[in-house]
Amino acid sequence: MRKITKICLFLTIALFLSCGQTGPKQKTRFVPSVNVVTVRRNTVTRTVELLGTVYGDRQAVAFSKITGKVTEIAKPEGSFVSEGDAIVYVVNDIPGMDYKPGPVLAPISGVVGKVYVEIGQSVAPGVPIAIVTSYSDKVKIKAPISDQDLNFLKLGARAEVFVATYPQETFLGRVTQFSPVLDPVSRSATVEVTVPNPDKKLVPGMAASLRLILEQKPDVLAVPLSALFTNGFSKVMVIEGTTAHLREIKVGLIGDEWIEVVAGLREGEKVATVGKERIQDGVEVKPVEVSSQ
Repeated sequence: MRKITKICLFLTIALFLSCGQTGPKQKTRFVPSVNVVTVRRNTVTRTVELLGTVYGDRQAVAFSKITGKVTEIAKPEGSFVSEGDAIVYVVNDIPGMDYKPGPVLAPISGVVGKVYVEIGQSVAPGVPIAIVTSYSDKVKIKAPISDQDLNFLKLGARAEVFVATYPQETFLGRVTQFSPVLDPVSRSATVEVTVPNPDKKLVPGMAASLRLILEQKPDVLAVPLSALFTNGFSKVMVIEGTTAHLREIKVGLIGDEWIEVVAGLREGEKVATVGKERIQDGVEVKPVEVSSQ
């Protein structure tokens, strides 16, 4: 029993001495990491994306000249017609009158793109019966454009065209016409893009998305959009060695991915992108260089 008591006393003394020799732990200093890119010269481009419809070189609507009912669709959708061919036949359905069916004629030569009526349907003069379109080695795409972007639109501007039928292909065209007058209801104008179509892949009536180049500046000093703070695009966090410095800059063209820097930065300097919101002016950071491509 006495031996056990001595052992307990020894362990108590040893534990007391070890605790007395252990001082407070030093805190590890945290240095935040930030992604940085190098300021360099680049091409700054601003684009706008629109939704439009494919049209042929020529397009016309066929109308009935009489009131009556459709008795026959002679040329269904997709049929080739010559100017003057009968697309549908309409008979006057006034009770007690005996009329022969009268033809609704194709106004131009081309393809019947859409028939708007069905057999037995009543029609009248001025009601669209069918649309005929003619297209050769080029098509037109018409799309609405907002008043904010209309002022920057120029004839000849390059356009990239995409359709769901060919998701891996990009068709290139040019702006050939646009209306300078806005629709008072939609607050938009119509822009027309002409696209080469030698393989006839683009068919009138298709839905298409457009990307138009509105402004472009090549070989200017630029930084990616992610380098700027959102409060007016006027500040960046410059990283000198391992120290962060908040700096005012002056910007020019604001593009889709890059922003032109007019003043406040030099080529070759480093600016923070991801992580810049978590640091303050003058703090030490751990810069991580990333590609700005």
